[in-house]
Amino acid sequence: MKTRLRAAPVLVLGMAIPLLALDYPPLTPDPAAFAARREKFMAQLPPNSIAILRSGPQRTLSNDTGYIYRQDSDFYYLTGIDENDVTAVFRPNAPDKQRYVLFMPPRDIRREAWVGSRVGPDEAVKAYGADAAFPAADFNGKMRVEREYGQPVGGYLNGVETLYLSDGSDTDWLAKFRTDFDPLKPGRRGGPATVIDARSILHEMRVIKDAEDLRFIRRAAEMSAAAHRRAMAAAAPGKYEFEVQEALDGYCYANGARRMAYPSIVGSGPNACTLHYDRSSRQMKDGELLLDDSGAEYGNYATDITRTYPVNGRFSPEQRAIYEIVLAAQKAALAIVKPGATHDDVENTCARVQTEGLVKLSLLSGDPAELVKSMGHRKLTLHGVSHWVGLDVHDAGSYRSGDKSRAFEAGMVFTIEPGIYIPANTQGVDPKWWNIGVRIEDTILVTKDGADCLSCGAPREIADVEKAVQAGR
Repeated sequence: MKTRLRAAPVLVLGMAIPLLALDYPPLTPDPAAFAARREKFMAQLPPNSIAILRSGPQRTLSNDTGYIYRQDSDFYYLTGIDENDVTAVFRPNAPDKQRYVLFMPPRDIRREAWVGSRVGPDEAVKAYGADAAFPAADFNGKMRVEREYGQPVGGYLNGVETLYLSDGSDTDWLAKFRTDFDPLKPGRRGGPATVIDARSILHEMRVIKDAEDLRFIRRAAEMSAAAHRRAMAAAAPGKYEFEVQEALDGYCYANGARRMAYPSIVGSGPNACTLHYDRSSRQMKDGELLLDDSGAEYGNYATDITRTYPVNGRFSPEQRAIYEIVLAAQKAALAIVKPGATHDDVENTCARVQTEGLVKLSLLSGDPAELVKSMGHRKLTLHGVSHWVGLDVHDAGSYRSGDKSRAFEAGMVFTIEPGIYIPANTQGVDPKWWNIGVRIEDTILVTKDGADCLSCGAPREIADVEKAVQAGR
């Protein structure tokens, strides 16, 4: 049951201004889920192997100002750690029983006065479920392979044949690691002869979502769907795109999202035909459509939702006609989702329905099947209609199995996002259709029996969309 908390209004110049409601109380990550993932990961490592994963680096926005920190998704998936400058070592057959070991900076009270407290080596075993934790400066000593009387002795890399490595995009760390431990260097003996990208295992693990994944993805999707309702009510002729974006993004932030899953796309009129428009600076006009592609990231998990609606609350006949085609394509694709169906099935279904609709409106000419086969429909549909969703909005994992489209399995999460875009001056198209851009996108979970639309709390039906926009009047 969802608890709804409301804050008391704040008095500003004698006026009571109500604060946003907290509709979604915070979720706390489950340490047991990360432990289970680590065990599953280590079970897939071959004998005489070790895995080393590095946290994501702090990135610079400009000069001495950094972005809000975002952990590397693979590192977070196994550790639940949301701090930088951490290295995790996984030793499935560790003789000392230290199978999960962390290396991190020691506590620095002066530094913490500026950036807040963080976990150090002394606290990491209890805080993160590690078997052991050491200062970052000890890493080389713990890893190093030395020789005594012709035999290798010393660190964790002793006797290791295969190293699974993920640098978390920390290129400086990787360069130093290669300098210190490159097994191919002349004279280097006793270390691993083979280095494999650890993501080859992790990305396959991440394709099938566990209960912890789904707990956070559902929250991100439900919150974002509720936010889209508020965005619809904020749209009106004369208002600016950024006012709609603020209504949506602000609601997500007010309910615990630290960031959006991607830069929000809020494009009106001609901007609705630009797939990744992100300026949100245009003043909206009567009679235009607004395309809003926005989703929150919650607890590092993403969602991806797009809704398209008339700024004045009423679709024109041409806007309605295009919208009906896109919605029909999404519904047709959603209806076939179940274990055993494939990404290609979703793509082909959307392509067929949209192309048939466009031919019927004389916006495309020819046989629909031949247009799809030759990719002729892409003149107005432009993009594919599906991608994985999880810790990344375009999540990890292969879309193919050998030379075939990958079959869906229960626990997979992906989007269905058909769209039609008719920018001004489209050759051979009557101007009455110009500047109509429509995309409808939802985050979908494959279940054992079919599909669950996680984000369909955001209005999709024409009557519901118009009503949601008019609610703001």
